[in-house]
Amino acid sequence: MSSGRLRTLLGVPVTAARWWRRTTTAPPAEQYLLLVALPAVLSLGWLLGIGDGLGFSLAADSLFADRRTLLTAFTANYVHVSGRHLVDNLLNFWVTLFGLYPLVAIAGWEQQFRRLTVGYLLGVPFCIAWVTLATLGQVTNQLSVGFSGIVAAFLGLVPVMLVAAGSEVTDGEIDPAWSVVPFTGSLAVVFAAPSVWYFPVQPLIALGCLATGVLAGGLLWWLQPPAGVVATARSLSPDRRLAFLIGTTVFVFGVVGALVLVPRGTNVWGHLTGYVAGFLLPYLGYVIGPALRSNR
Repeated sequence: MSSGRLRTLLGVPVTAARWWRRTTTAPPAEQYLLLVALPAVLSLGWLLGIGDGLGFSLAADSLFADRRTLLTAFTANYVHVSGRHLVDNLLNFWVTLFGLYPLVAIAGWEQQFRRLTVGYLLGVPFCIAWVTLATLGQVTNQLSVGFSGIVAAFLGLVPVMLVAAGSEVTDGEIDPAWSVVPFTGSLAVVFAAPSVWYFPVQPLIALGCLATGVLAGGLLWWLQPPAGVVATARSLSPDRRLAFLIGTTVFVFGVVGALVLVPRGTNVWGHLTGYVAGFLLPYLGYVIGPALRSNR
């Protein structure tokens, strides 16, 4: 490798950090809590070996069987019994936020993002535990642990932020409601593509998701066809173009990595639950809700 290429390669982290500072508006304290403090807590839990004690048992009769079951439904999402599992989840978490934060800044969703983060961290774990118990609890009694379901919730926010940011840069020519189209399209792929045996192919559900996306897209086009999108895209600054490129890449490869090409033993149902909840919370709360109120 030539010295020029080596310098270019070594300069990538510096370039990425500078781009991050230019495109991210979140306060340093918020970034520290999410990107440093939270991973440090997860790492400390693994180092202390508390994964087994705080894992969610799939042998439970129900989510509300007793206080311990309900408690571990929450704590299981923040503990790991494998170092590799922890590292994988943290890397996916950092990459997802790396793609999210610039889009949040472009869309002006800083306050909404903070509220959603609280919901993802405190509420989504119970949804994940409930669905995991109802599905995988029928085939195994092992413990369920790991942060990946919450990472999937942040991934579910990505299509909303991509379109919300697109709406901002086009002065509203693209309605944020369009985010349902890539979301349902991704679900169609997930249910149509082979995964693991305990998450079988569901062709009817896949077809339903695809039809929902097509119908939603047709309705949105009829109500307000987007105009000037291509011209706006060409006039974007390089920083913003890169934000949309990275966000789209995170969305596509995140869905494939979390829900399609998964290793045996992965809690795909938990990932799916987090992903769906991560999309529905912002879509219903900050896209559909305000639209309905404004039409009254």
